[in-house]
Amino acid sequence: MPDVTRKILWSVLATGTALASLSATPARADDPAVAAPPAASAAPAAPAAESTTPPPADLLARGEYIATAGDCVACHTAPGGKPFAGGLRITTPMGDVVSTNITPDPDHGIGKYTEEDFEKAVRHGIRRDGSRLYPAMPYVSYSGMTDDDVKAMYAWFMHGVKPVAVTPPVTELNFPANLRITMAVWNMVAGSVEPETGDSATYDKMRRGRYLANALAHCGTCHTPRNMMLSEKEDSYLAGAPLLGWYAPNITSSKTSGIGNWSEDDLVTYLRTGHVAGLSQAAGPMGEAVEHSTSRLTDDDLHALAAYILQVPAKEDEAEHAPRERFGQAIDTPDIRSGELTRIDKLDEMTGPHIYDANCAACHGDNGAGTSDHYAPSLFHNSVVGSAHPDDLIMTVLNGVDRTAGGLHAFMPGFDHGSDVQRLSNTEIAALVNYVTATFGSGDHGVTADQVEKMRKQLPKTP
Repeated sequence: MPDVTRKILWSVLATGTALASLSATPARADDPAVAAPPAASAAPAAPAAESTTPPPADLLARGEYIATAGDCVACHTAPGGKPFAGGLRITTPMGDVVSTNITPDPDHGIGKYTEEDFEKAVRHGIRRDGSRLYPAMPYVSYSGMTDDDVKAMYAWFMHGVKPVAVTPPVTELNFPANLRITMAVWNMVAGSVEPETGDSATYDKMRRGRYLANALAHCGTCHTPRNMMLSEKEDSYLAGAPLLGWYAPNITSSKTSGIGNWSEDDLVTYLRTGHVAGLSQAAGPMGEAVEHSTSRLTDDDLHALAAYILQVPAKEDEAEHAPRERFGQAIDTPDIRSGELTRIDKLDEMTGPHIYDANCAACHGDNGAGTSDHYAPSLFHNSVVGSAHPDDLIMTVLNGVDRTAGGLHAFMPGFDHGSDVQRLSNTEIAALVNYVTATFGSGDHGVTADQVEKMRKQLPKTP
């Protein structure tokens, strides 16, 4: 291929896919929209949904379970909004993408989709009007779904989901990302997987785990790094990747960089509750995935998923030199409070230890050990604090934690500009994170105020 032609091709591919944050995941996801309703004047003569007769109860139950395993609700529900009505706004360098309404409302949602239309959107990334979905809707993973599971999910969305007559704002990205046709070129690079065959409910444990991880739960969408074309690096499966300000960690079987030290029961507990004392706790996109998806799976499926993930070949991260959950210990330090009162109008920014004492010690303890019942987790022997990537700790300080899973509600207030407790500046958050990682974790990572500001901009917004 002539060099000029190669440069042109690469330019087209790069500009067409530079949505910067394809690690979406129900991800948490950049453009989670399964379908946006076409304008009435431009819509083809659309057949209505194929049957108004309610499907059998067992088919609806299976469809609901498949949609839960696929975590559709996470991206298609705005904070405070109605389920699947869309409206979640996510910032990318090319503009904000807004998830669409996928309820069966015929005018605002996908009520006019036939089963064939639905299958094309879910497994091939093609909307009913023929235009292309942005690949942050993980159709590359969903392409591996069985025919029966797609059929069941379609039946549930059409007959088990309440229609909502709301049209979210239209996604308007900057040129050239606004040209959806470029996604067809990207698809040739990214490829897809062949749909699984047979009844997925009858698969043996390891096959079922692979199906859950790769197709329904699409773990690789967030946890697999991407190449220059923003498609997943197949040789680095689940090796860890940045995700909308967060960092989806290495979850391969590596005992240093991954979760090779976890038992199957440890991982099942984490997927069911989002918390394992002495190991880790879920926040951000993973917290949402636990709350809305994995915590609702059967024990058999959780064990299948855990067993499969724990045998994924180990991938090492050169930044990780020891297991991230092994760092730190309780500290015994003198009380840093001097007894001198601080004026509430004093605007001097505090140092890391003082910020920790004022905002964190009440729950996590001045020694970092957390509460005795582990509701407030220990900051040492904590994979978030021990990670060589401080992204998740920064985002947790900014965003907080609000997760309900396994019958337990976990909450920590965020400290961003909208905080109801204490609004910390970028400099203060940087100082706090550096203090916490230096004291309880893998060391001072030199987080800067500019770094915090960039990550602050990744926080989700509503229209």
